[in-house]
Amino acid sequence: MPTLKSLVSDLVSQMRLDEALALAKQHALEGWIEFDTPITMVTAEWDHLKKTALRGMLSFSEESTARQGLIFRLLSIVEDMDKTPGTNIAGGSANIPPKNVLLFLGANPFENLALELDRELQVVSAGLSQFGKRDAFDFRAKMHVTPTDLQRMLLEAQDFQPRFVHFAGNAVVDHTEYGTGVIFEDEDGQPKVISGDLLATIFRQFPSIECVFLNTCDSGPSALAIGQEVKYAVGMNARVFDDVAIEFAVAFYEAIASGNDVPFAFDFAKMRIQFGRAPEQATLPVLVAGGQCKDPLYVQGDSHLGKPGPRIMR
Repeated sequence: MPTLKSLVSDLVSQMRLDEALALAKQHALEGWIEFDTPITMVTAEWDHLKKTALRGMLSFSEESTARQGLIFRLLSIVEDMDKTPGTNIAGGSANIPPKNVLLFLGANPFENLALELDRELQVVSAGLSQFGKRDAFDFRAKMHVTPTDLQRMLLEAQDFQPRFVHFAGNAVVDHTEYGTGVIFEDEDGQPKVISGDLLATIFRQFPSIECVFLNTCDSGPSALAIGQEVKYAVGMNARVFDDVAIEFAVAFYEAIASGNDVPFAFDFAKMRIQFGRAPEQATLPVLVAGGQCKDPLYVQGDSHLGKPGPRIMR
């Protein structure tokens, strides 16, 4: 019986890397969930490489080197999967419970802001694994997201019935340059602000989405707009520390994986912040349920985008 690595290698040799990644992810979801996050990260980086190459931002040599690096990482992952006890690539998925499909989006067009978007995905995944909850989720990630990327990702994921959309990056309210909304990237990697109202219109077309989670500073007003069209939306008032935002996300999805609804998970995650190093930030997360938010929406102080140098808040 052929190994997973041999099947993936055959696809790679035929220049079918997208299919190779999809095959590896399929098998990770069918019983080797600890490998899903690294495969998801390679897939996200491959998508970004294709986009930057199409823009003509890379030389042929740079593109080839980056592609070979991703192939090496993929083959290393599937080789480890083959070595894992109990691996059986012929196994079916009929008895595997359905997973919560989570679309993880990241954008950071600001060179002076040290956002670690890939780290957020890895830390959330690791946190869920620590408590035995990682196998409840199917993460599908895309970094450096444009508004068009968002639309296409939602279309491509329709067959999987995504339940959650998680955005890591930046949001603004009444900013002198960017206005109000969530900051994506345009086709040239520059800031592209999309209002909460427009995002709500996009998400309205995909009824499987139960919750949109804007894990960014100053995203409360955008969450309120999105929550008019989506059952639940989560945002952050004012400026939140990166570590607090990630800690909140881990606890939120941990509670979801245990079979709880979004309001329970939200309250559970807020208590996690209160136990941590910055309990005063437990007032920052806001939940919009049925178009209503019981907490006041506010944005304190100057936008973090106006401050030079590396950021310590998102």
